[in-house]
Amino acid sequence: MRWLGALLEWMAGSLLFVLLLVGALQVTSRYTGLMFVPWTEEVARLLFVWVVWIGAAAAIFRGSHIRFDFLVARLSQPVKAGIGTLVTLGLAGFLILLVYQAYEIVRSTSSTFITINLSVKYTYLSVVVGSSLMLVGLLGAVLPRLRGTQGRREGHP
Repeated sequence: MRWLGALLEWMAGSLLFVLLLVGALQVTSRYTGLMFVPWTEEVARLLFVWVVWIGAAAAIFRGSHIRFDFLVARLSQPVKAGIGTLVTLGLAGFLILLVYQAYEIVRSTSSTFITINLSVKYTYLSVVVGSSLMLVGLLGAVLPRLRGTQGRREGHP
């Protein structure tokens, strides 16, 4: 599972780099007036959404999402484990609901971007892919606990 987390980090970084290039092209073309590139805004928006969802999935694999544990840290170990289980189940339920609802939006969307001949479905597909990958990462964090072995990373939910 570690290889998938590394792959997601690489993908998010690569998409972020392409987003930087598209943004630089957009600013350059707008303020120099040397060329007109109408598609940069829509491509930048699409890349940004994908970077966010792939990056969120990579953060699940790394165990680096923000958590507020100042109250939980004061509790006994069995209570901490119970609360951790409830949080994990709640997150899994939310992600399953998110995948389902986003998939329904993908299925029902038929519009295309104005300047590029690409369906808007790909924007919403990022939610399906990212949430599904988060579920895989969550499962990868929970399986060692269910087997009785400790996970490699402390930060997992």
